[in-house]
Amino acid sequence: MVWGPWHTGVYLDVNLPSLLASGNLAAFAQKHRVKYRIFTSSCDIARIEACPAYRRAREMVPFELIACPVEQAPNPIAMHHQLWRRSIEETREAGAMILFVPPDVIWSNGSFRHVAEHFERGKRAVFMTYMRVISETCVPEVRRLHLAQDGVTIDAPSRRLVELALQHIHPLALTSLRDSPNFSIHPELILWPIAGEGFLMRVLVREMFAYDPRLFELNQQALPAEAPDPDLVHYITDSDDLFSLSLAPVAKDADWYARPQRLDPLKIGNWWLTYDSPANDFVASRYFYVHSVSRTPEKWRRAEIESDMVMKRIVGTREVLRVLSAIARDETRYAQQLLMLALVETKLAYVAHSSNPITVLIPRNPAVRRWVFEERETLTEARLSRKLMDIVRDYVILGLLRLKPGKEADLKTARGGDRKLTWLGNQPLIDGVALQPPGFPLGANWSYTKDGWAFIIDGILPSSR
Repeated sequence: MVWGPWHTGVYLDVNLPSLLASGNLAAFAQKHRVKYRIFTSSCDIARIEACPAYRRAREMVPFELIACPVEQAPNPIAMHHQLWRRSIEETREAGAMILFVPPDVIWSNGSFRHVAEHFERGKRAVFMTYMRVISETCVPEVRRLHLAQDGVTIDAPSRRLVELALQHIHPLALTSLRDSPNFSIHPELILWPIAGEGFLMRVLVREMFAYDPRLFELNQQALPAEAPDPDLVHYITDSDDLFSLSLAPVAKDADWYARPQRLDPLKIGNWWLTYDSPANDFVASRYFYVHSVSRTPEKWRRAEIESDMVMKRIVGTREVLRVLSAIARDETRYAQQLLMLALVETKLAYVAHSSNPITVLIPRNPAVRRWVFEERETLTEARLSRKLMDIVRDYVILGLLRLKPGKEADLKTARGGDRKLTWLGNQPLIDGVALQPPGFPLGANWSYTKDGWAFIIDGILPSSR
């Protein structure tokens, strides 16, 4: 989808010419039947049709130019998503796959050959990422260095494009650095610089790039609504395989980093829940290597280890915030406050994430108030941090708590202790404390297995160990 002077300009000047490189559009069309569809304004159609790059590309694959009233759209982003959804539905009905090609991106030669090869191997979705650069300086430099002799094609190897990314990196990309003093309020990714070689990138959110819409439903944020099958998905993590420069004017999104702030796991975890998707943890677990030269393993390994610790804390923080949101009700307000205190004051975030189902037990307000009063002296001790974390983990049962009247069960806690489910008539008890059914779901739960559950209990439980 492309319209307006700036988008149409970069599309015709560098985006489409980079698709003309031998390893891109033509290579993709050799392996797959292609229909290239462009949504644009009626006043931009003539400019596109007159462009030599468009006429060349049309010889490789069939094009459709579809006029849309984009100039009158009150919300261009909403229009973008509307056309996105339309294309997805039409692709699904045709039994085809869809590949979104942003107009403001420059592709390295070989990028689309690489995507086509993975489709041939049976992958049904391919994820990739971008590096944002300053369009005012990068576009003319790309054309100066990589415009072929035919005057139309841009033929740029991946490592040369990475060099240009390092030279023309956008201020917004710089705010994604781990130690940035103006860390972005929209932290889609985090960067670790590798001296003389490039960046290690960790990605929190990645929208669909190329996929089979018959197998993947999207949520309201246009992100995968279900956890993808790892056997059907490929993440392009090495810039040697595919690299793209995302173009933006130098002042674009300056309000995202105008206020000084450091990377804050609490803020990022909260932001991440807004862009929630079962696919987020899959992409967040990958290392993305952006490099202009061969990688020195020792340099990159150090950054990998540090990034693992940061990501583990952010993921754990997000999951505790997920539980806090799920249990937000008047009768459990004090338990919420205690859990929030544990998140801030302890290392709870590092142990909060689990790949297995869980059941959380939430004491009512009177029980928590009474416990705080009884433990007021202990809560002032220096060992409060460890005590708080143990308390929280004592109230997390590993696995789902199945309630069948009269059926007792031995339970394990996240702390490694034991609890006992018993019955007094039709009343379930956990270690003698009344549990109040029915329970309620923890959103998508800590591990996106849709098996997280919570129950309110009428008292404070004894230690499970």
